[in-house]
Amino acid sequence: MLPTLVVLGAGLLGACGYRTGLRPAMPDGRTAQSIGIEIFGNETLLPNLEQPLHAATTKSARRFLDLELRSPGRSDLVLRGSIKDFRRGEGARTPDNLFVETRDVILIEATLVDRARGVELGTTTVETIVGSAIDVPGRENVQRERALKVAADQIVLSLVAELQYRDTPPPLD
Repeated sequence: MLPTLVVLGAGLLGACGYRTGLRPAMPDGRTAQSIGIEIFGNETLLPNLEQPLHAATTKSARRFLDLELRSPGRSDLVLRGSIKDFRRGEGARTPDNLFVETRDVILIEATLVDRARGVELGTTTVETIVGSAIDVPGRENVQRERALKVAADQIVLSLVAELQYRDTPPPLD
């Protein structure tokens, strides 16, 4: 009985025009069916930031988009970019002027491309700031991965939602 209700409910939602995620129209009128996410470049001195960013961006695309994930060479849309900067600085201090937190700033630039035409459909720059208490060893990596997840969500949503909801279409050439 329960599986029948689930299927019936999903059918009714689809009939009402409900969608589970973003599926933007391309400037030439086609509806995007797929997206590919390239591994971003890393121009920082901190190695391997691009790997957790790629994982986070892929998860964001699965969560927010109604597009099939494919390799960048076979997809309608391609998301590419680069981690431009990573800085570590001082965070919070105690009243006695002792550091109790480090602060990481990560700057990422991303572009959404219509692969078939090679045209950029949008660009964004995301700056993520995360603080990590220094009293717990290993917390910095967890906080950094959380910051990359937030940045990935911002990148995916800003670029694809902009394409879906913009007032004027991007250029055709």
